[in-house]
Amino acid sequence: MGVMLTALGVARDVGNSPAFDDWRDEEALPGPDVRDETQLRRYLRGDTDPYNHPVGTCRIGTDPGAVVDAQLRVHGMDGLRVADASVMPTIPGANTNATVLAIAERASTLIG
Repeated sequence: MGVMLTALGVARDVGNSPAFDDWRDEEALPGPDVRDETQLRRYLRGDTDPYNHPVGTCRIGTDPGAVVDAQLRVHGMDGLRVADASVMPTIPGANTNATVLAIAERASTLIG
């Protein structure tokens, strides 16, 4: 909570800096009336969510724990492929969107 309070304070400081004078309007969230620590904590507890992208539930591989092969075919099933974030064998170091698009492009080539 302490780190999130500090980060919110930094974000507000940046948003209120003179560099943004020409673009800034009223703060949307948590809003200009949310000022004391109790209000800020209530906002953070109620309006923030974890940011994650689960991957790897049907991971690519050749070992016994893998679900799909390099052609995205499900092991032991005919006519079924998986082409989403679940095939990633490890969590990428970036947002998964670009990786999922690459998987989809590869699937379209394999199927097409």
